[in-house]
Amino acid sequence: MLVGYYINKKRWYDKGAKTKYQQRVSEVDPADLIRATEHAKVMASAFILYAKNNGYSGKVKVYWTARAGSMTKLTGVEVDQTKNPTDTLIHFSRGPSDGWLGISAKSTKGSGEIGFKNPGVGTIDRILGLKIAEDYKKEADKVIANLKLPITAKERKTYIRANSNIKALTQKRGSELLSDMRDTLFDKLDSMKNEELLDYFMEDWLNANVMFPPYIKITGKGNKPPYTATIVEPTQNDKNEALATLDYELEKVGNESIGVKAGDPKKKIFKMRFKFESEKLASSVKMSGESW
Repeated sequence: MLVGYYINKKRWYDKGAKTKYQQRVSEVDPADLIRATEHAKVMASAFILYAKNNGYSGKVKVYWTARAGSMTKLTGVEVDQTKNPTDTLIHFSRGPSDGWLGISAKSTKGSGEIGFKNPGVGTIDRILGLKIAEDYKKEADKVIANLKLPITAKERKTYIRANSNIKALTQKRGSELLSDMRDTLFDKLDSMKNEELLDYFMEDWLNANVMFPPYIKITGKGNKPPYTATIVEPTQNDKNEALATLDYELEKVGNESIGVKAGDPKKKIFKMRFKFESEKLASSVKMSGESW
């Protein structure tokens, strides 16, 4: 939200964004607010320079895209916002794509790359024709019954954290189930043709097939000055070029991840990781696309 604020010359561009920002300010640690503000400043500067160097110019309008269907309404083009991670959309009076350019904004205290995708396990099942979520529920229900754990996730989380002997058991079984889910997905991916894997990776993990409105990923970095910002063009980077070779290698990484390598020589592209949202067997299971 602040990136758009600074691109818009320190003026709020949307009442909803301003209200949400004020709400977040009341919730976060003051030190985190300072860091987020400084990140936003360098990210806005990086975006403006990128836009200028890529043919965008003229009057700028900033839009918040948190509302479903907002990009379709703004651009007049049908946009699937589940596939386009733009969170702030900028319109220039002159430039490519009718002047539209989106931002997917990220922030990290460190200097490395961060996670970029968090699909639900049910989504993975639907796309690949698997039953990972269903199988997990069956096994989780067995653990809950055998250990006589509370039925609701909230009560179960409190109970587990209050009983260290129970927690040791749920941690162990939870890790085993994550590994089982990883193995199921690995076997499915390993059975697919490389052409199928390319479409799957680009469309459902890297969002690299999204062409309109175009967007760039900007990450603010650092926990103290000087803060920096890096830009990745989803459809134009060395990882996508490696993927385009259709020369892949899948690797089991750790207990619950699958690593994807591509190209010659092989380049690490990203990891697909299964994880619990918080407490094992007392919170939802999700997936995370992460740098590797």
